[in-house]
This record gives sequence, structure tokens and C-alpha cells, in this order.
Amino acid sequence: MPKIVDHDERRERIIEIVAEMLATVGAEKTTIREIARQSGYSRGFIEHYFHNKEELISKTIRWINEKSLARAEAALDGKTGLAALRSFSELSLPLNNEVRNEWKIRMQFWGMAAVSDEHRREQSKRIHVSEKIIVGYLQQAKENGEIEQGVDLEPLAHSLLHRLYGLGCNAILRPGYFTRQKQLRALDHIMTEFVKAR
Repeated sequence: MPKIVDHDERRERIIEIVAEMLATVGAEKTTIREIARQSGYSRGFIEHYFHNKEELISKTIRWINEKSLARAEAALDGKTGLAALRSFSELSLPLNNEVRNEWKIRMQFWGMAAVSDEHRREQSKRIHVSEKIIVGYLQQAKENGEIEQGVDLEPLAHSLLHRLYGLGCNAILRPGYFTRQKQLRALDHIMTEFVKAR
């Protein structure tokens, strides 16, 4: 009987290796040759699943973003409104090694997206999804009476997302300063300002 090949499992294994390499050695050193060496697969085998390095990086960023969203959804545990928004925001920050590595990958990807239409489209999708999630929590907050009825939610969502991006980038670039405790304190401040801004 022929062996059943799980193509999705193989793709995910390659993507996991690419994610680890991007987080530890960077995009420049993440070559198809090195991916092949670390995975034990041949270059031809990898190129059977991914046309080139650009596609590999694009699929990797999509994979970490999906993982991040799934982790946030699983951890919300029935919270709604501002409580859900606070949890979602906290889970987005580089407070542990796994999320720190995701941020390192994202920051490299943003640099590529600045000059690549394909990467820019992928990043734009991610931003749109995050904004939609935040607006959803704000809508719940409105329904819960936590936010005034007449407030325009979209600018609030943009403001919070921009602040989270800024805090996350600072935490990666200044890890000795932006400890876990300081990140959480900064998030508390952002949420306070955010609520006042309504």
C-alpha cells in the first residue's frame, strides 16, 4: 500500500522552520538552501510547495498571524466589550518568547512590504482583520454601555492599533527597558487614554 503523504503537514513544517530562521537569523540569511539543510528536505522538494523565498515569507507571515488570532480567540473566555479588547491587546504584545519572535518576523515583513506590492497586500489584509476585530469589541462596548452611543468607532480602532504597533516595536527594539511589567503598564495607560478619548 502506498504511503499517504500529508502535504499540509509538510508545508507547515517548512513554514515553522522559516519562522524560526526569520526570528533568529533574519530574512537575508533565510535562504532556500539553508531551509533545505535545516528541514532535511531537498531544495527541489521545497520549491515544489513554494515557488520562491518571497512566497515562503508571505505564507509564513500569514501563518503566524493566523496563530496569533487563534490564540487570542481561545483566551478571551467569554469576555466582551472593553474587557475583551484589553485581553486582545495584551495578547498582541511581545510579552513572551513566542510572541516576541512573531514580532521580530512582522517587523522584517513590514520593511519588505514597503517595497513589495505582494507583501503590502498581505499586510493590508492583516491590518484590516485587526481593525475589524477591534471595531467588533468596541461595538460590544457600546452595547454594554461602556462607550457613548454617538462615538465613531473606526478612528478609535485605528488609534488603538497604531499605539499597539508602536508599543510592540519599542518592546522589540528596547527589550531591556520595555520589560513585561512596563509593557503592561503602558497598555493600562493606553486603555485609560483610549477610554477617556471617547
